[in-house]
Amino acid sequence: MADFVFKISPNVVLGPYTMARLGQVALTWGTKYMLIADPILKEFDLVAKAVTALEEKGISVFVFDDIPSAATSSTLEHALSLARGARIHGVISFGGIKTASLGRAIAALFNESHDVSDFLAGAQPYSGALPFIEVPSTCRDPFVFADRTPVVDARNRQIRLVKTQNAVCKAVVIDPNLYMHMSPNTASSMIFHAISLAVEGYVSTKSNFFSETILGKSIEMLLLALDPEQSKLVGTPQEMLIAQGGCMASMGVAISSPGVATAISLACNARYKTSTSLVCSVLLPYIMEDASRAKVDRIVTIGKMLGVGSAGLDASEVARAAIDDIRRRLALAGLPTRLKDLGLSIDQLVPAAEDASALDLMNYIPRAMSSDDLFDLIKQAY
Repeated sequence: MADFVFKISPNVVLGPYTMARLGQVALTWGTKYMLIADPILKEFDLVAKAVTALEEKGISVFVFDDIPSAATSSTLEHALSLARGARIHGVISFGGIKTASLGRAIAALFNESHDVSDFLAGAQPYSGALPFIEVPSTCRDPFVFADRTPVVDARNRQIRLVKTQNAVCKAVVIDPNLYMHMSPNTASSMIFHAISLAVEGYVSTKSNFFSETILGKSIEMLLLALDPEQSKLVGTPQEMLIAQGGCMASMGVAISSPGVATAISLACNARYKTSTSLVCSVLLPYIMEDASRAKVDRIVTIGKMLGVGSAGLDASEVARAAIDDIRRRLALAGLPTRLKDLGLSIDQLVPAAEDASALDLMNYIPRAMSSDDLFDLIKQAY
């Protein structure tokens, strides 16, 4: 087991209507901010509400929402130019993984003099970062508490994990009410994505007793959120379970590590703009299947969380029952169960497997996998 070293930097503000307190949170670090906003949030008038919450505290803010479905390093360079010209004090992201990744990168590289391409190649930023505040509109960001952020290289659409300074993120404001705007299908895919993230961290070779405790609780909460009747029984609204479970998943994988599904989903999104949530949902039973070869006890424990019976069964049979139960739940949710259902061809998945295998996330998966091994897993899921 890896040594246990625990340090957490962002202040976590989680609860209903916490977005209304965004200005109070941001005022700690400055009065002039760039708000990186997902364009889709405008449909629900949420961006205007975020701006109002900031301006009520005397904070000047300009909104950047010129964000394509898969933002690249070109988008980052453009946003950095605007941010430097405006002489901002900090960056706020409001949206899902792509907006948070872009905001985190802007904050990390704002004071750097080198080209973005240098950081895509692995350079470490050394200048002081701007304060960064994340307001997630979804529940499944692997990098909330991490010291790196995904960026798509515009030259070849390859996914890169750009290093950031420690403690770039000063606060994360999680408002469960934001999840109420999701369609049932979108909410289900987000929950399965968060479960996939928690499972990856749970079976990682980097896990320890603390991450296992957090991730185990995360999986339990997210499974409850999948069943509205169960969430009523425990007396916690579904959106609160999603927010709490997603936050714990992000926190747990920062202590442990994301894995195969995260790497593949980022690579597919970078190259083909495929939904990361749907890719992770499809891959979830397959990464559990693969993990059961080296970490069968962990999959058995997940089986218990799923309520799988174990009487008279050995560990491998319980693990198989747990994997079958996940497949059953995916089918009940009406989500795709094969990568080909996402409009991907097997030829497209070859470079995606190569991109994923190059990410350092692969250093902590349950068993060593080459790009060929990774492609074999993808073929099973295809």
